[in-house]
Amino acid sequence: MLIKLSHKLVNYIRRNSFLKEKVKNIAQPLITSAMNAGIPEITPLNVRQTTDSRPRINILVPSINQEHIFGGISTALLFFDRFAGFTRIRKRIITTDTMPDAEAAVLFNEYKIMSCTEDSRYDNEIVGFGDRHGKTIPVGENDCFIATAWWTAFHAQKIIRWQQATYAKPVKKMIYFIQDFEPGFYPWSSRYALSDSTYHFEYPQVAVFNSSMLHTFFKDNHYEFDIEFVFEPVLNEKLKKGLDDTRSFNKKKQILIYGRPSVDRNAFSSIVEAFKVWVWQQPDVHDWQLISVGEQHPDIELGNKMILSSIGKLPLEGYVDVLRESAVGISLMVSPHPSYPPMEMAMFGIGVISNTYANKQLSDWHENIHSIDLSVDNLVKAMEDICGRFAKDSGCFSGSGKRLLKKEYMEPDGQFDFIEQLVHLW
Repeated sequence: MLIKLSHKLVNYIRRNSFLKEKVKNIAQPLITSAMNAGIPEITPLNVRQTTDSRPRINILVPSINQEHIFGGISTALLFFDRFAGFTRIRKRIITTDTMPDAEAAVLFNEYKIMSCTEDSRYDNEIVGFGDRHGKTIPVGENDCFIATAWWTAFHAQKIIRWQQATYAKPVKKMIYFIQDFEPGFYPWSSRYALSDSTYHFEYPQVAVFNSSMLHTFFKDNHYEFDIEFVFEPVLNEKLKKGLDDTRSFNKKKQILIYGRPSVDRNAFSSIVEAFKVWVWQQPDVHDWQLISVGEQHPDIELGNKMILSSIGKLPLEGYVDVLRESAVGISLMVSPHPSYPPMEMAMFGIGVISNTYANKQLSDWHENIHSIDLSVDNLVKAMEDICGRFAKDSGCFSGSGKRLLKKEYMEPDGQFDFIEQLVHLW
């Protein structure tokens, strides 16, 4: 009945030229939008000349707003501060995707937030350039750049070409702060090709890799940069304080997963499918609680009266509480970067299931981490093994400091100890 009515309506519209034009005007923007023809990340970031020739280091990051400063951006800004502190030159943060909000102004109170229309006047500046249509930003002959996400490298490389042509003099090498193999964030596509192209800039680049595992992946896949440095991840200072506050954890039968359904590389669907098998095979399954942190999502019914409960993204204090009480953790990352949650969980005495990828093997970093070749069957077997070990001995994953194999993880002071060498080669 409904199909017949639909056909009649379509035929009526076809015969009525006025209605046909109206429907076309309404539908065309929706069709164009659905085509997804553009790439918003590479909206032109236009620059203009300035007579200010003083040296300055610039970092391009997507955002500095509180909800975005975690993991990668936080690490990049820490490196930027250390680098600028060593060189003792002016510094500027340029945000490419958002405009700094009021909370960011408080968080970065040592900086002056400037409009892109203003010429530089201060030693430490922030310019929000997320809203940049028809606007430019001042760039001098001695401005130097640190790129973070691939599209910030895309913009920085275009700026460097412009600098070479405009000021007719060599410029400093761009520092590319690489924290993952970013083409892998996409299917084979325009974004894949564009992100990959940033690793092949015609001018010299300095690559700074977040982890030796990631660096090895790039080398194994024949990516080369003029100068390369590597640093290892370290435990977040606030988490370290939570770890230092007490070394005794009151563990319970609770499985903590790093659950981000919107981020494909975290393999959330594989975890859910494994749980749907595990809930029927685990003998003491109803003694266990299953919780998901990282991103809010609906609770998921798994069968056998078991539910995966989402508690979303937690403040660090709340995250510490969950780490202290959980016995088992699952944190997957289909990527050559080790990611942060597996090591955080392991340090808090959790038996962790993570996955291998190419050369990545996190069990080499901590004895509490069980690395698997990712499949639903392997994940179920690992869950049964680790839950069984905890059921027999609730202290089997304690003494995590002694079980740490990657000693640099607890040595934040030496994380960027190559900066002096970088500056001399730069």
